[in-house]
Amino acid sequence: MADTPSLHDLIDLSGQRALVTGGGRGIGAAISRRLKEAGALVTIADRDPAAADTAAKIGAGFVSCDIADASQLSAAFDAASKDGALEILINNAAIFPTTGQIIDVEDDFVARMLDINVRAQFSATREAARRMTGGGKIINMASIVGLGGGNNISAYGASKAAVIALTRAASSELGRKGIRVNAIAPGVIDTPGVQLEMEPLKAGGLDVEAVIAANPLGIAGAPDHIARAALFLVSDLAAFVNGHVVVVDGGSTA
Repeated sequence: MADTPSLHDLIDLSGQRALVTGGGRGIGAAISRRLKEAGALVTIADRDPAAADTAAKIGAGFVSCDIADASQLSAAFDAASKDGALEILINNAAIFPTTGQIIDVEDDFVARMLDINVRAQFSATREAARRMTGGGKIINMASIVGLGGGNNISAYGASKAAVIALTRAASSELGRKGIRVNAIAPGVIDTPGVQLEMEPLKAGGLDVEAVIAANPLGIAGAPDHIARAALFLVSDLAAFVNGHVVVVDGGSTA
């Protein structure tokens, strides 16, 4: 019987190269910090120049990248890789504006949503798989909206349902290559982006903090809650977890 690895060894990511798209703030920044703490060599890819400050604070690399641009995406992978190899991809970058009622949503809006949230994530998965010659881990960022729907958020929900389908298909195809592909489906998480989206609701008198904490635990979902789930999925604690969607929502979809 093989020796049982220690807990430290199971979560040790020392020397593993990780690319986090959209890693400059919110959930992406929290994941970048946790991966760095576990020893990973982290590169943040973000189109916001301010993300360079986040990278510097946690000791990560930074590359300016719009994931919808094929050449920029490829360059980001080159920057994160060493000798063409990569071990971890956090497919986090996305857009998430509320869409309004279906009858009011125009085709160009849907096209942009699907291009960034689905097509670009597919491209990133492909780029990662090409470089994970010795195996690796991919986490795609989904959403509980992709599992259960919601009002005034149809295009976003469709994009995240597609991410879940991509995750399951890729996990089956890439598993034999030693690449585990999983997804995280966050609930409402208190991030700068969510706060910005809710500004009109705040102006109307809605208690946004109460909405954010409207789950059975009664606490606000924080970016680090998602980061902890990500750390589990890329560590050897999850060595037999593949093609799974981890819901982190305080029980709101229970």
